[in-house]
Amino acid sequence: MESVGNLKKFERTGILVVLLISSFITAMSTTVTGNMIPNLMVYFNVSSSAAQWLTSGATLLSGIIIPITAFLIKKVPNKNYYLLAMFAFTLGSLGAFTAGNFVILLVSRMVQALGCGMMLSFAQVIILTIYPKEQHGTMMAAYSMAASVSSMVGPTYAGLLMDYVGWRGVFVSLFIVGAVLLVLGFIFMRNVTPKQGAYVNSLYVAVSSAGFATLIIGLNNMKNGALHLTSGGIMLIGIILIVIFAVMQLKSDKPMLNLKVFKSSSFTLGVLITICLYLISMGNAVILPILAKIECGFSDTAYGLSTLVGAGISVFATLFAGKIYDKVGIKPMTIVTIIGFAMSSICGYMSTSSSSIVWIGLIYAMQTIAMSTLISPVTTMALSNLNQQLRVDGSSIFNTLRQISSSIATTVAVLLLTLFGDDLAAIHSVYVYFGVVTAVIIFLVVFFIWRKKPAN
Repeated sequence: MESVGNLKKFERTGILVVLLISSFITAMSTTVTGNMIPNLMVYFNVSSSAAQWLTSGATLLSGIIIPITAFLIKKVPNKNYYLLAMFAFTLGSLGAFTAGNFVILLVSRMVQALGCGMMLSFAQVIILTIYPKEQHGTMMAAYSMAASVSSMVGPTYAGLLMDYVGWRGVFVSLFIVGAVLLVLGFIFMRNVTPKQGAYVNSLYVAVSSAGFATLIIGLNNMKNGALHLTSGGIMLIGIILIVIFAVMQLKSDKPMLNLKVFKSSSFTLGVLITICLYLISMGNAVILPILAKIECGFSDTAYGLSTLVGAGISVFATLFAGKIYDKVGIKPMTIVTIIGFAMSSICGYMSTSSSSIVWIGLIYAMQTIAMSTLISPVTTMALSNLNQQLRVDGSSIFNTLRQISSSIATTVAVLLLTLFGDDLAAIHSVYVYFGVVTAVIIFLVVFFIWRKKPAN
């Protein structure tokens, strides 16, 4: 292992750039299929509920794998770990590009998601390790721009490519970038974190994986009714398994994840707010393309172009939010986020089949700017005050719940759309749901951020 203090400036910068690009491309890959769903439904002759598993399934698997990465980060040298994660991502991209049927495409997406899940916590831990605490806000802003804004850019990226090179062109582009990053990682990556005592129990892995998976599957089947065995019954099993896993971790002398991080009120609050942010953001990433393309009749290119302004502004908003956080704290960003989410929900509810492409772009811009303004401050708030030993577990838990909430977000959005009739009125109901989640954010902000500073 190389001492962090011995890293030269260009070495630290090289590690940062490689990790940011890798986080950007892997996180973006989980949402590129959001804009493809209408196309893939026709190409492979599958239903919307089946096609949405290309997005929710990928985010679910990346969320399930993240707890295991806490063990791997502690045990595997950083450079080897990075190369393994990017190899999985690149292999999955190649498989998706060559897929001849829906099953192969779905499996390839899962391999891609494996690489994404391995990368997210790893990049976070390494960046916080190689930079001092006074720069954590700025560095986490850069990370959030890569890992969070990229998930919002994914549908835009896919939309711009599909009209010209088709959906396979999206995956071949991801394969090329992945191959380049493998080479760059071999050149620039260093081993900067010490090996720690870590323990992985196959029972813990099985229980946590089964719990999260059954929860999402149950949600996806809610169209059968809440009391049906394949929906409410499976969800109940998932919740029970997650509770059992949590109890196991709290009682174990060698937990797979140290849940004591939740003793930090700032970590717990950061997790809760982040879940709400992703419920809106990832849900909108599925619903807005359906509104634009199916209800309003716009092309993939038109939708992609309509989101460019919002995507561009959100990148700068994320970066500036980190600098503001380092100077004055989190409070100023909460106002922008609440207003942005509230206005995007209202505009989404007011949409009609004759809404203009500018209106669609406005909804996207307000939502993405609101998301990007707060995501890096709450990430920094959650993780920066944890010590080095707890930070690996905290980052893994944080990213696990973030990815799981992303999967839940897409599943719930499609579920509401299906339950309310797959029409414009159903889309309006989804935006009412986004408004309810915004109200929860308001509650958390008012009572736990504005009234008092979170204790640690």
